[in-house]
Amino acid sequence: MCINKIYFGGDNAVSGKRILLMPKIISSDDNESLLRNLCDDLVGLVGEKFFEVLTTKLAQIADADYAFIGQFTSDKRNIVRTVAVYADGSITDNFDFEIINTPCDEVVKNGYQRYPHNLIDHFPLDHLAIQMEVESYVGLPLVSSAGVAIGPLAVFSRRKIPNLPLIETALHMIALRASAELERLTIEKQRLEEYHFLQSLLDAIPSPVFYKDVQGHYLGCNKSYEDISGVSRADLVGKTVDDVFHFKRSEIGALQDDKVFSTQQSTTYENQIFYPDGRTLDVLYNKAPLFNRKGEMAGLVGTIQDITTLRQIETAMQSLVESTIGYLGQDCYQHIAEKLCQWFDTDCAIVGRLVGGTNGDIVSMATMLDGDFISDHNFQITNTPCELVAKEKICSFDNEILEKYPDNPIFKQLQAQGYVGAPVLDHNDNVIGVISVISRNPINRMERAQDVLAIMAARVGAEMERELSQQQLRENQNHLEFLAYHDTLTALPNRQLFRDRLQQAISMARMDQHKVAILFVGLDRFKKINDSLGHELGDRLLCIVAERIKHCIRDVDTVARLGGDEFAVLLDKIPDVKNVIMIAEEIRQTLAQEIKLHGYELVVTASVGVSLYPQDGESESALLKSANAALHKAKEQGRDSYYFYTSDINARASELLGLEGALRHAVSHGHLVVHYQPQIDLNSGNVIGAEALMRWHHPELGMISPVDFIPMAEDTGLIVKMGEWILRTACAQNRAWQKAGLEPIRISVNMSPRQFRQKDLAQMVKLVLQETGLEACYLDLEITESVLMHDVTTAIDTMKELHELGVQLSIDDFGTGYSSLAYLKRFPIDNLKIDQSFVAEITTNQSDAAIATSIIDLARNMNLNVIAEGIEEEDQREFLLTNGCQQGQGYLFSKPTTAVEFTPMISSLRRR
Repeated sequence: MCINKIYFGGDNAVSGKRILLMPKIISSDDNESLLRNLCDDLVGLVGEKFFEVLTTKLAQIADADYAFIGQFTSDKRNIVRTVAVYADGSITDNFDFEIINTPCDEVVKNGYQRYPHNLIDHFPLDHLAIQMEVESYVGLPLVSSAGVAIGPLAVFSRRKIPNLPLIETALHMIALRASAELERLTIEKQRLEEYHFLQSLLDAIPSPVFYKDVQGHYLGCNKSYEDISGVSRADLVGKTVDDVFHFKRSEIGALQDDKVFSTQQSTTYENQIFYPDGRTLDVLYNKAPLFNRKGEMAGLVGTIQDITTLRQIETAMQSLVESTIGYLGQDCYQHIAEKLCQWFDTDCAIVGRLVGGTNGDIVSMATMLDGDFISDHNFQITNTPCELVAKEKICSFDNEILEKYPDNPIFKQLQAQGYVGAPVLDHNDNVIGVISVISRNPINRMERAQDVLAIMAARVGAEMERELSQQQLRENQNHLEFLAYHDTLTALPNRQLFRDRLQQAISMARMDQHKVAILFVGLDRFKKINDSLGHELGDRLLCIVAERIKHCIRDVDTVARLGGDEFAVLLDKIPDVKNVIMIAEEIRQTLAQEIKLHGYELVVTASVGVSLYPQDGESESALLKSANAALHKAKEQGRDSYYFYTSDINARASELLGLEGALRHAVSHGHLVVHYQPQIDLNSGNVIGAEALMRWHHPELGMISPVDFIPMAEDTGLIVKMGEWILRTACAQNRAWQKAGLEPIRISVNMSPRQFRQKDLAQMVKLVLQETGLEACYLDLEITESVLMHDVTTAIDTMKELHELGVQLSIDDFGTGYSSLAYLKRFPIDNLKIDQSFVAEITTNQSDAAIATSIIDLARNMNLNVIAEGIEEEDQREFLLTNGCQQGQGYLFSKPTTAVEFTPMISSLRRR
């Protein structure tokens, strides 16, 4: 007696589910013997023989006319191709048939099916069954290891099957074995096809290619390698280089193989191949390591390049190349023309510059004719071989050059036959000249012409570009001096020139006892215009502002652009402070006038800070500092106003500017650090991620709170550079942990508002992932709720771009903002983070508990993961876990710590 558990499925199999059927208990000794014999007969059989014996035995056991095994031929699952067919006592040819309107269709959709009689009544459109006069049918699906139906197994007959329970049991017993064998044959066929494809691909490569395992045994090669090595693939596979080749070649090859295996790096070396007939080839080997899917060394792949010809011409051309070193200008061109005549043993060589494009003129830089240099040999390029050279690169004529160009004066004079020429290119591959060699006889050494001319043309091109660069340098010297002291956008003096003029004005004021005023002009809320209308329009607006300020001052005064939306005005030799007030007010009112630009009507206001010499400072640095402090005060008082410097402003500004300067220094000199706080699976205690947090340890003030320096960084724009730095640092550290063998975890990085609004944010993130080698799925970007609601449409577009990269997205501090569920469902997010303010009193404050549980329920209903921040007590963890929150972070597990301290923490926390 035997009981078999058989797994199979139709539609359920397609969806990945399985149904467990228990066949009937076999009680008959004869039946059990038949089934046992069936199993015994199939033992040891594989492939076509297995299926032929299986269908034959099944038909015999069932006393049926037919049995077959079929397999789908495509993903559409509408055509079945038989693998083995038993019909009327023997195995017959395989065939294809449409499964629709057949009992096999029911089998693969709904699982095991039987039709004891009147099959045609159930399937009147099954033409094959009608043709074969089928009366009874029993079948079940064959299911792959992935739970997908891959074809039917059926027994059917012209009459009723006499022992239906027996054949049902037999089918169920053998279904798994048949499915596995069918799947194995399919995979084997695919692998064989892939092997033939890859081998054909290798054979199509003209360069010799071979590959070996880690023991140095050849695994295969392509046809080119067989030809160059003189060894067939069959004689090569399974052997080492010592088994196949000459001792010297094998010794070098084996050493280089060991180098690749030990360093896991590519290697390139030269060697020689000796043939029985005495021929020798100089070859260049390149060997590179091969790795399996686990990143383990699996062998190496090698290529061979025949460099025999290259070595032969290297020696011959070395002296030619070296002979041009040390020559410049006209000497260089004449020397090259002379050497070309000597190399090709010809009568004329021309080195010419192309002027006016490919239809322009050739201006001779050096023309040697019959041993002498001739001057002023310039000509129009049209209807000369130089025209072909400029368009088609290397061009040559073995003879009849005079017949081709009968009106060319040099060709006439020489009665020339041979010609070869090459274009002279600049570093952008533009044609800037031509070199030509002309001979009375066919040109000698034409087989080396392309190499020689290419080298000489490169030398001529470099010299021509050097001369052109020197000329442009001289022409642009005045322009460069202008750029050094002027703003490139507005053409106003820049900060450097402004400080120089201010220093001169102070010196003159000190001698003549007159006053000097500095006005710092800052545009109010210019960033909004720039962000909403674009930088191009913003730049145009700055130019208009610059012109308006210039119209408000005297010729003796100076207006400069200090950078961004800030301008500075130097008022020299002012008779009275009233004059300063008048100019400051005029600047403010002039800028406030409407500006029509590209269809927009814009109103730009300005804040003005004023400092005076000598009362607000006796040096240019002190005056600039005072004016800047006054500007900040003007902005604090509501903008669109001017403000004169006072000492108390300076004191407060000094402190802020000092801290800002220290922050800039910390950013530029890498003094910021990243601490990592683990994110924990609350149920198991396993580390599933880490949040990267920026820290600043000031050399004098100690650890400065992020609450103090992050807003400053946001306000000054430093946050963009800092954000990219922490992103790159965190990604690199996560990749380093992975390379160290630690299990991969996600790394969470906060996005600041200004950083999130960058137009190229997704491109920057993509570049960081590429540079650090971290897979996108291990990066989680956290964006605060308020940032997303600032500009919902833009936020959604940005998040979609990031999500398409494969990174995770989290809403940080969820519950503290004002998200609308209508918008929330449109955000492509993965995680919601419960703000720590709700976690702190989650077990004692009903309101906090209600908010937290609501967030958890919301996340669950939206198929989002939820992470709780600020967990410090065990009862908080238990409450969150009980209410469905699976992940969290906080001091209960670990405070933020350095990467060095975090590394061993990963493995220890995973064992909690």
